[in-house]
Amino acid sequence: MEESRWIQRRVSTSSKTLRLPRALLSFALVDLTWEIVKVNLSSHVRGDWPWRLTVLDASTCAAVVALLTGIIVTRSQLSQTMQPVLSWSGFEGRSHELTDSLRTVSLANAGGGRAVVRSVTYRIRASGPYAGSAAIPSGWMPWRTAIDSLVALGLDWDQDFFLLHLGSGAALPMTSVGREGMELLALGSNALERLAVLDIKIQVTDVLGDVHERDLQGIRPLPRTRHSASA
Repeated sequence: MEESRWIQRRVSTSSKTLRLPRALLSFALVDLTWEIVKVNLSSHVRGDWPWRLTVLDASTCAAVVALLTGIIVTRSQLSQTMQPVLSWSGFEGRSHELTDSLRTVSLANAGGGRAVVRSVTYRIRASGPYAGSAAIPSGWMPWRTAIDSLVALGLDWDQDFFLLHLGSGAALPMTSVGREGMELLALGSNALERLAVLDIKIQVTDVLGDVHERDLQGIRPLPRTRHSASA
């Protein structure tokens, strides 16, 4: 998969805080243009239909346009300064949930604003020798299905793996240190042997209602590395 796939991305913007002001600004600009054109017409023409139509006078339209432009510019600045940054780290050991973890993944919010979980899904692929031993869905799956898939590979909870059930509405901890974040995943030797891929897709909502998404590489490239990998 291309490298850009793993970069955080904004997948939707809030209609209340962005699209609605933009729509209102477009309407106000059209109305202002209409009023300016009318002013340049002769008086007897302005008395005919459709030139008699007035929604807002020119001065009111200009004030509305200035106000909405300020709201949109301010919103854009807030979007940059308050954007959450989904920061993850993968390293050996240091798990609080699995004693013999050889791969631990933690998640934190290193941005300037809050991040509230909207959804979390998982993608699992068994390694070559175990690929045909269990029926694992091919696409993204919810937490319960992911747990069932891992168990189908003969892996035991609390012995071979830990997978945090991060539900909708949970707030991600804000920290600039990835290892101080929330522990999402821990894998022991059996799990690393039987899994080729375990990816996590997380969507969060920021203070403005925009939705951000990032894919995390639980296992990729091949495991059993001795150095830390962070993103």
